[in-house]
Amino acid sequence: MKKTTTPPYKILYCEQNIDGTVGGSYYCLLELTTALDRDIYEPAVIFYTDNFLIPKFRAAGIQTSIFKCSRSVNFTRYFESMPLLSGIATTLLRPAQKALNVIIRVIITGIRYAWYLKKNNIDIVHLNNSILYNHDWMFAARLCGIRCITHERGINTHFPAIARYFARHLDAVISISQAVTNNMAERGVPMDNVITIYDGIDPSRLIINSNPDQVRTKYQINKSDRIIGVVGNVKPWKGQETVVRAMANITKQFPTLRCLIVGATSDNDYVEQLHEIREKLGLTDNIIFTGFQENVADYMNAMDIVIHSSIDPEPFGIVLVEAMALKKPLIATKIGAPLEIVVNGDTGLLVPPNDPDSLAEAVIYILENPDLAQAMVTKAYDRLHDKFILSKNSDQIQAVYHNLLKKE
Repeated sequence: MKKTTTPPYKILYCEQNIDGTVGGSYYCLLELTTALDRDIYEPAVIFYTDNFLIPKFRAAGIQTSIFKCSRSVNFTRYFESMPLLSGIATTLLRPAQKALNVIIRVIITGIRYAWYLKKNNIDIVHLNNSILYNHDWMFAARLCGIRCITHERGINTHFPAIARYFARHLDAVISISQAVTNNMAERGVPMDNVITIYDGIDPSRLIINSNPDQVRTKYQINKSDRIIGVVGNVKPWKGQETVVRAMANITKQFPTLRCLIVGATSDNDYVEQLHEIREKLGLTDNIIFTGFQENVADYMNAMDIVIHSSIDPEPFGIVLVEAMALKKPLIATKIGAPLEIVVNGDTGLLVPPNDPDSLAEAVIYILENPDLAQAMVTKAYDRLHDKFILSKNSDQIQAVYHNLLKKE
């Protein structure tokens, strides 16, 4: 086992996401690494893609690197244009392809990463995403006798044998919600080393650069028009279609109401579908696609209601706690972690997923009951500070580090 020296202990973090979008895991990693007690822990962060948050990490004095992701071997793609051979080739070659990818992406890459860990005197490897990924780093840590933990940020339908194997040998798996924890248990993941720690935010980081009037001016929205919105990468499971369809009912009572759909778009077919629905429903003037925005707090701050519309179970939902911090009424779907974050009727409203009519009713109810909305906002703000504040999250994770280092 690797022997640690004296503080500060070096923690290496790895963000695996490579789909080109910056989501909640990136922000949570930034929050955690900037909140660490630097007298005890020295963070370094690795990404596989460049992103706009890297300067923020570096400005906080965090060593940040971009690694090249190992490519998978794919023999079967050569037969995709030959239907008669494709099925046979897939059946015959897939086992060999999987084995070769384990050798290349886990063992060979892991040996290279082990050299990196030794060279940089890393004390703990902390992976930021899921037991489904980063098996190369898990293998490298085992080779070096270094403590290794991972966050689990997904509600996944399948955990293959290799993921369950590595999960069993990790020092800790930090689940971000009870919904995630329960899902792992149901899917046969070993649970002896699983710890549930809610993500947390620092409300002071939600800096408003553009006030609501500036946002309204940018999109030609009158001061008297109400604004609702949904924030998040524009993907089918995020449920923006439900919001678009709900607007058909909402605008019957609030004809000038505007809806901002804020988020990066990586699925062009889905975005085109949303535009077509908007036009078919005659809502072109009411629904505004802002695209990616670096500072979403500006947009949430301009909204009368923040909507979280996922149609699949959400592992956490950082947008919800950001809305709490900005003192905005919120509506979420009652699946996954939002059931743990939002107390229905008390700190916000919960609606069935993929149900435009119920969503429309909830929006209208809040808009017509401002006193009730304000009471929910106050209670939500208190709940944020009780359960989802960064200092609590950081203290719990640093306690995990402390306990692991004591075992050295």
